[in-house]
Amino acid sequence: MAGITIASRPPDVRHVAREAAGVRAGGPGTRVLTHCWALLRRIPWVLPRTGAWTWRGSALLAAVLLHPYVLVLAVQHTAADRVSVAGTMSLLLVQVSVLASAVVLMYDWRISRRATIGWLAMTLAFIAAQHVPFALLAVEGAPEGRYGFVMGVTQLPSTLVVLALVVLAARGTSLPAGNPLTTGLLLGALFGAARFVLIGTGIDPTLRLTGVADLAVVGMVVVASAGIVAAIVRMATLPGWARLRTVVFLVCMVSARVLSTGRDHAGSSSGLPSPLAVAVAVVGTVALGSAAATMLRETINDNARRLVNLAHRAASAEVSARHGQEKLHELNATVAGVAQASRLLVRNGGPNRAQRRRLESLLETEMARLERMLARRGQQPVSDLYLDDVLLPLVESQRTLGTDVSFRPSGLRAQGRPDDVAEVVHILLSNVARHAPGARVTISAERYGSTVEVRVCDDGPGVPAELHDSLFAWGTRSAKSPGQGIGLQLAKRLMLEQAGNLTLESTGRPGGATFVLTIPGSPPGLS
Repeated sequence: MAGITIASRPPDVRHVAREAAGVRAGGPGTRVLTHCWALLRRIPWVLPRTGAWTWRGSALLAAVLLHPYVLVLAVQHTAADRVSVAGTMSLLLVQVSVLASAVVLMYDWRISRRATIGWLAMTLAFIAAQHVPFALLAVEGAPEGRYGFVMGVTQLPSTLVVLALVVLAARGTSLPAGNPLTTGLLLGALFGAARFVLIGTGIDPTLRLTGVADLAVVGMVVVASAGIVAAIVRMATLPGWARLRTVVFLVCMVSARVLSTGRDHAGSSSGLPSPLAVAVAVVGTVALGSAAATMLRETINDNARRLVNLAHRAASAEVSARHGQEKLHELNATVAGVAQASRLLVRNGGPNRAQRRRLESLLETEMARLERMLARRGQQPVSDLYLDDVLLPLVESQRTLGTDVSFRPSGLRAQGRPDDVAEVVHILLSNVARHAPGARVTISAERYGSTVEVRVCDDGPGVPAELHDSLFAWGTRSAKSPGQGIGLQLAKRLMLEQAGNLTLESTGRPGGATFVLTIPGSPPGLS
């Protein structure tokens, strides 16, 4: 493609050898992780094909979520207290990450307008809005904070709402009016407020996992969660790896709650989360975050590809439209010449014998060119042409139509397409008749080395200075011009297509215009 340069460098032989042997630069740990990642990429349900997310991204997100365990090592407290504080801080980051994933999916929905993505964004916002306030309380050390990560009686209606939202997403149901993120946040805040009301009235909503009623509630939560998993698996609009990661997130979050609830019942660390529960929650959050980020990136890439395709289609449509206008311009010019000659033949009793012969010759020439133009399938081949045979009929026709044209036959030959050269000269002569009526036109042809130059000069008002730079661009015309700005652009293109050119020569004198047609000349001695 013009304007694009592709540069390459020879590959490093040692690097290529390491690649062939399955060994990459780096330590043993890096090589093992890279090898495992390459194996996972062969399974389409595990990793996307675009490579938008790597194991380094997952490790970085996990490090961000677990870094409170490193920070609290400097705090002067007992080891148990430090671990518990780090756990509550990590769970707060987990909930914030879930909310961030909801925001990412919301932007994905805004670009793609896929209802499934919008429902998922609403679901994640609903989950995060319930638990972020309790996670903040847990970091502050408030006893109410424990209700944010343990299983409670309110977990069942919350899970049922999530099931309903996921089923709507799987069915591709149209979203209600408004922002799905805002709707999810408001719905989650409502459930969180209900939990606060229960706590404020002295009712402990935590399940103890000892009584039959508590176990029944947990069982129903598990059944509802299984329904959510089934609905996620049925989301045909999501790629397999995205469904898998969403299921991992759901399973990990439910497991982390069960683990925290059992530890809370055992009375460990005042009901604070265990490192195992935090680790499970982090694994699920990493899976969710990677899925959301990768889906957004793929949506952006798909959207960019669609825009490029639309741009190509628009450009193709514009080219087709311009081609049609150019053909119409050629036909109109030719038909106008035929019509004018026909009117002169019958006007005022008809012309004299010499004029009639010139008009009849003009009609034959123009009709023959019109027939070739209508019957043409593709471009006329480049051939050896006699300039006089091409130019003389045009000169005679313009003289007959009233234009003062001076031309001296040159006997020169050139390599080009006769009809296209005739069309270019016809456009120039027609422009003189239209924009400078009464002007004298001089046509001359001379050979310069391997090229032939045909000059079309007139003594009219000339081309306005402000149009010189864009004279041959599509649609360029003066404010007073009755044309469409197609003729000169078409003439320039026709000359370029046959290895020639059309330029406006600077004469250095006021008024008048000189256009130069450059055509490859025929080799000397060619018969």
